[in-house]
Amino acid sequence: MRNCPLYAALMLSFSVTFATAGERYGAWLLEYPRSSVITLSFKRSVTLKNEVAKSELGFVCELGDRSRFVAILVPFDGTFENWPDIVPVLIRKRSDKLGPFDLLQKWKNGNEYMFLDTNDEVHELASFLKTEETDSEKATDFYFPKGADTGLQSANHIVIDLSGFSDGFSTFQKACALAR
Repeated sequence: MRNCPLYAALMLSFSVTFATAGERYGAWLLEYPRSSVITLSFKRSVTLKNEVAKSELGFVCELGDRSRFVAILVPFDGTFENWPDIVPVLIRKRSDKLGPFDLLQKWKNGNEYMFLDTNDEVHELASFLKTEETDSEKATDFYFPKGADTGLQSANHIVIDLSGFSDGFSTFQKACALAR
């Protein structure tokens, strides 16, 4: 997976199609879409321009490389233009709608999705989400540019429901470790 984050993104996007069973943790779904992959994901659908658009935040563990996790952020269909190699993602506590951003990460651009592929960054995100689940309104906001215009007025905004994340992520980590 180190050289193929596209594989990870495809596993998230198509996990519902291939998965035979999944475990629900609040708004999060733990799935085993292939014998060599485990995913934990939050998916949301909204109506944009009279069509249903989907977004997703997920974590992927390829069992051939269990010591490493990848986080994938799939924006709503058609709302993200593939422009820079690095995409700034600003994350803010849901209860701080007008306050400063709580976490800034530099995600890599995978064309129609973004990803984090280093353990430190993925664990920083997971720790932030766990803390937010226990300390806030059970949701957090992700902001990132739609394209070359980097202003927040025109930024993509995705609300991630955190209910069940801590339990789901703990089970996800254990499943990846047990597969060794």
